[in-house]
Amino acid sequence: MTLSHINSFDTDNPQKLSRQLSDLEDNVSAELDRVRAGAVPIPIVASFSATASRGIVALLPDQQLTIDTSIASAAAVLPPLTPANFGRKFLVVKRVGTNSIVTSCQDATALCNGGAFPTITAIGITTFCCDSSGYYR
Repeated sequence: MTLSHINSFDTDNPQKLSRQLSDLEDNVSAELDRVRAGAVPIPIVASFSATASRGIVALLPDQQLTIDTSIASAAAVLPPLTPANFGRKFLVVKRVGTNSIVTSCQDATALCNGGAFPTITAIGITTFCCDSSGYYR
């Protein structure tokens, strides 16, 4: 990642230099906002209500998925391990205490924390990340 050209200065003219320094502050702020936005993705908020006939949902990278299990349990499926997903967050929010969310991966050989994928029974947020060795939370 590189920063674009920020400013040049005219040190022979104090009035012009004052304006240029003000512009520099604005440009540095804009550049930092651009870098922050590219480096730290903001999770996309989505929701899913599990029913008896509709209980499986796919988790996407950089998504905060709220799952309502008040009617039925749900299954949340993580994508296969690929370099494009390494280090990215997969957030699952369980809204109610009834029923559960069974997590798994499309890749049957993938592990979570070196073992089986968890079943989420408690209300709250569960964050998954992955690298070449598997998923972890």
